[in-house]
Amino acid sequence: MMPFISIKFIAAGVIAVPISKIITNIIWNFLPKRFISELEEKAVLITGCDSGFGNELAWKLDGRGMTVYAGCLYPSGQGALRLINNCSNRLVILHLDISKDQLVQDAVNTVNHTLGNKKLWAVVNNAGVPESGELEWIKSSACQEMINVNTIGAYRVTQTFLPLLRRSAGRVVIVTSVLGQVSTPGAGPYCMSKHALTSFADSLRREMLKWNVTVHTVEPWMYDTSISEEKRLFEIVEKNWTTSPQIVHEDYGEEYVKEFKNSLQKILKYSRPQSKIYEVVDEMEHATIGTNPKIRYVPGLVGQFWIGLLNTVPTELLDLVTYMTSPKNIKFQQES
Repeated sequence: MMPFISIKFIAAGVIAVPISKIITNIIWNFLPKRFISELEEKAVLITGCDSGFGNELAWKLDGRGMTVYAGCLYPSGQGALRLINNCSNRLVILHLDISKDQLVQDAVNTVNHTLGNKKLWAVVNNAGVPESGELEWIKSSACQEMINVNTIGAYRVTQTFLPLLRRSAGRVVIVTSVLGQVSTPGAGPYCMSKHALTSFADSLRREMLKWNVTVHTVEPWMYDTSISEEKRLFEIVEKNWTTSPQIVHEDYGEEYVKEFKNSLQKILKYSRPQSKIYEVVDEMEHATIGTNPKIRYVPGLVGQFWIGLLNTVPTELLDLVTYMTSPKNIKFQQES
């Protein structure tokens, strides 16, 4: 009887924790959001404004009267042109590749020379790149390139702009991911970069307390943006598979790769649609200019439920479920 009772209590606890978090977040979502005043005297730097969350946030904060420095990898691309055509003349497009020291330094020089009497209130680290494939497929050089953007890039930008933020007692906002808390197979390097970014944010937040600079993370679930575009991810998988060692090809086999892609395709169907991107952008906005910003934001009830559940389930059970739902059609069969 006792084991049965224990299992029931454990199951109830596993379900109750994410549900209680959802209820708390529902209440939070319906509370009126208040924003700081004198936004016309403040500026914000946002990275990754070519598309998606960054582009939408730049447009939104410009509409609130802020001076927006929109960092774009392609300053003449469609995303930058959309901002130029739809925003005020306060908005400044910066050519910003956060993996390049010189371009980050050029960006801070531009901000310093054009701020005038305004204060740089916030830096929003939003830029990131995807990676997909199993560990044995992905070269260390590809992993390093991704981490240089997703993790070191945010470090580089934040470090460069901190003197301005210390003077304004402003904010650092870092867009990470639910994969900065939970790791999944087939996305190891990406998860690693986001875990490191979350850790960086936690450490920086505590370092900045003495300066009254606050640090906030926004941790989205999957959304239908360019970083999770199926065609783009399939191309990355194919590139990684093609350049992997011969022994990997011999042991995994082409059928496994097809099964991997099919599995990835099914997972992507759970992405929140583009029409729901506002869930993330609204949280990014509140982290940037809200009167009482949270330390961590997990946008949307769907993301809040899943991260609550995944953080509650025992690791052994999560491993078992992952194994049962992952591709297993490998070419090489081990001897029993």
